[in-house]
Amino acid sequence: MVLAAVVFAVAPLPLPVRSAGIVLAAYLAFGVGGMPFAYLAALLAPPAGLIAGDAQWLVMLPIILSGNLLGMLALEFGWRYPALVLSPLLLITPAAFVQLATQRELFAVELPWDDARALWLTLHALVAVLGVLSAFMLDRQRTRRNAEGPTRPANPTQGPAPARRRA
Repeated sequence: MVLAAVVFAVAPLPLPVRSAGIVLAAYLAFGVGGMPFAYLAALLAPPAGLIAGDAQWLVMLPIILSGNLLGMLALEFGWRYPALVLSPLLLITPAAFVQLATQRELFAVELPWDDARALWLTLHALVAVLGVLSAFMLDRQRTRRNAEGPTRPANPTQGPAPARRRA
């Protein structure tokens, strides 16, 4: 999943899709490999997008990195049901703050998302909710599999090994 996040970062896709793809890959990395892989996907993949040489990506990189970090922290510390609300909310908090701050004259900056601010926030919130739900599903499958235990013998051609007597 970390590699998928890097592919999204360097792919020639629209900016919101690239960022949302990294977010989705980070949540799936959490569901598959745990928190270390989620942090790798969320924090190390976005700087790899600089390889593409896109100036817009460079401008948005601090917003993307801070949102990803806050989203993953909320996922880790609010795991289970609070994470369903906290993680998407904290993921879009930096973008929402920048959106509100740039409307004031003091912080007026032209960002690459000026035509799609609401789309950016909505897309990332939906992807984060979908990511947390997929992490729930993957975690539930893993716990069921671990609770069932091994159902097949190690070698399918043989039955279980006979018990040895201790002397």
